[in-house]
Amino acid sequence: MISLFSRRECFFDDYLIDTAKTTAPFLLHEPTRREMVLRMDMPWEGSGSSSLSLIKDDGLFRLYYNGRSMDSVTAKRDDTYYHCYAQSRDGIHWERPVLNLFSYEGSRENNIHSSYAQGLICPFCVFKDENPACPPAERYKAVVCCFHEKYGGHALLALMSADGVHFDTEHPRVIEKGGFYDSKHSCFWDKNIGKYRLYTRGFHLPDGYTGDITDAHDRRSYDIRIRDIQYLESEDFVHWSPSRRIDQGDAADIELYENLIMPYYRAPHQYIGFPTRYVGRRQWTPAFDELPNAEHRRRRYQIDARFGLAITDCTFLTGRDGVRFKRYDEAFLRPGAGHSANWLYGDGYPATCLFETPSELEGGEPEISMLVPIGHWIKPIEVWRYTIRRDGFVSLHAGGKNEEIVITKPFTFTGENLYVNLSTSACGYLYFTLTAEDGTRLESYETFGDASDLRVHFTNGSVGDLAGKTVTLSVRMRDADLYAIRFA
Repeated sequence: MISLFSRRECFFDDYLIDTAKTTAPFLLHEPTRREMVLRMDMPWEGSGSSSLSLIKDDGLFRLYYNGRSMDSVTAKRDDTYYHCYAQSRDGIHWERPVLNLFSYEGSRENNIHSSYAQGLICPFCVFKDENPACPPAERYKAVVCCFHEKYGGHALLALMSADGVHFDTEHPRVIEKGGFYDSKHSCFWDKNIGKYRLYTRGFHLPDGYTGDITDAHDRRSYDIRIRDIQYLESEDFVHWSPSRRIDQGDAADIELYENLIMPYYRAPHQYIGFPTRYVGRRQWTPAFDELPNAEHRRRRYQIDARFGLAITDCTFLTGRDGVRFKRYDEAFLRPGAGHSANWLYGDGYPATCLFETPSELEGGEPEISMLVPIGHWIKPIEVWRYTIRRDGFVSLHAGGKNEEIVITKPFTFTGENLYVNLSTSACGYLYFTLTAEDGTRLESYETFGDASDLRVHFTNGSVGDLAGKTVTLSVRMRDADLYAIRFA
């Protein structure tokens, strides 16, 4: 039996849905691009800047990223790249505070807090530890990749900080050795299970592979291995489980870079993620000549084929237990209409963390914002803000021609009213019916509008009369989207 209590249930998956009786399809929605909020054009930044790690911290947004200059054609990198810090009060207007921590060309007047020269590779992924037992000196934690002989090669390290700026780089804590971790990680304290969850990069060989390569870390496997997402967990942030690949169900086995897996803040029992999809075509075709910056792309292709052939975008996945996920095959964030700096190996890498911002319309509901960098290898990275409605990643959808039906599995709830997140056209509608095991039925009035918490009114009784009883919810809808429900 499913117990909803008064929590919000978002229709990111079919957990609550009786799929055999439901005709409304799931529809993945795309975010809207707003404005540029930060240009990484300082001398220690540039077109190679990457791996944006964002946390919301008691009224202050903290942004951690790799600053790196890179030749836009040869992809030759400045081997001394820098871990940088910026902050904001609203997530839109940003400043680089002078940290006085690291000398760049003889001056400490910069926002650099550490660098590759200290043995830390990329990226510098920070989270604020919400574990009630966390010591104050470890309140902020950074998960960092390192390559050093004392670790036998690659290692995944954890650095601690009391203030989110000064990290102890001299006494790192080893999480795991032997992987290849040069991708942005996602780590957090999960109060649902009382453990830390860590999602990082890994590799595996394709199912059915029969060649002589047995280890995905063998350099000969470069064009064979598949980048994937690995999962570890820990109760104390000291002792970690062995890493294992997350389960993505029947989704295609494709290459994924960063993952951005997190509890969804409006429904923390549901997990969401935004993996970057790596698409490496095998040969140059005329289609590449029609993309933006074709001449630049061809020069890169001549340096290294994948620099010209690889294209990336962003997908969406969701899960309930943190290990098994549903990943949508269509893109959540496409490269978009061609401009001077897209359709690159570098599109679709959002910053960690979602945050709410006010609507641009007077009286409008807040929106979810996310930060996305563009311009990789082309020009100094520009960070743009994208928005989407609250709970708006996936909906149950009905077009304007036919009425669609949604039927739930049996469940119980607590609360006096039913609230829904929906959007309809002027002629669109939804009708809700709650049916109890004893045959009691509550029928709603026609419901329409566009709001994230709209109360449903019933014609023949009170929702609270069915609280604690086993019920099913059925919905008739046309020209509408239903994103989430909650009883409260």
